Amino acid sequence: MVFHTRVALAEDYDLSRSQIDEYQNNGHILLKNVIPESEIAELRTAVLRAHEALKDQEEDFQKAFRITQNLWEINGVVRAHVLSKRYAGIAAKLLGCRDVRIYHDLTFFKEGLGKGKPTPWHQDGHYWPLNTDGCITLWVPLIDCPVDMGPMSFVSGSHLNKDAEHLPISDESDEYIRKLVENENLSVAPAQHMNAGDATFHSCWTYHAAASNTTENTRIAFAIAYYDADATIPLQPPTNERRAANLARWFPGAVPGGPAATHLNPAVLSSRD
Repeated sequence: MVFHTRVALAEDYDLSRSQIDEYQNNGHILLKNVIPESEIAELRTAVLRAHEALKDQEEDFQKAFRITQNLWEINGVVRAHVLSKRYAGIAAKLLGCRDVRIYHDLTFFKEGLGKGKPTPWHQDGHYWPLNTDGCITLWVPLIDCPVDMGPMSFVSGSHLNKDAEHLPISDESDEYIRKLVENENLSVAPAQHMNAGDATFHSCWTYHAAASNTTENTRIAFAIAYYDADATIPLQPPTNERRAANLARWFPGAVPGGPAATHLNPAVLSSRD
């Protein structure tokens, strides 16, 4: 079974030039069947088990979603997916770089029956302590995710600016970005139905949000964050507390101006199987 998983996750994903252009123009894209259908059930079970094992580290973001992070460090199945050349190959092609490194993985569980509140509009870049704009996140539901379960919406083209960089995910960031969308007549790409295994990829600078989950079931989603393998640590100190905390957590021992490459950040495509 492990051998089968490794083979499936090494298979190249057929990504067209038009899809790459779509991502680079819009800062986001939805791709079908990113996770091979044969692997979804095993990954879902592994993610649920690893999330439970990390329960004491769980964070609840304003009742919008519950996360645990770096499940790949404690679960072999999750590790096989996080270090998959299939997914990393997509990320590298979309970014236009030679290789990508792992920033971290994380769960995004949104409770059903409206308990999982809307995810405010925000830019992930507020949290990323890296000297590169080549940052991208794969977000995949591990069960079928209809629109009323709360898949993400995006503002197309918003990855080209950093207007909301100063704001963490909050009611304030939500209000700020909503005003930008209205005042500047920005284009919102609404949430779409996603089957288990479909994935969105978005830049860390793309404005995104999600509605509440009004279904009876918890939205079980998993994400892998990647960045350009040649990225460095900024020379300047982190500009906010979360960047400082993330620098310490995800880049232990890294130095300002040096490569963003520690034992927690393997370069996926150049690694040996």
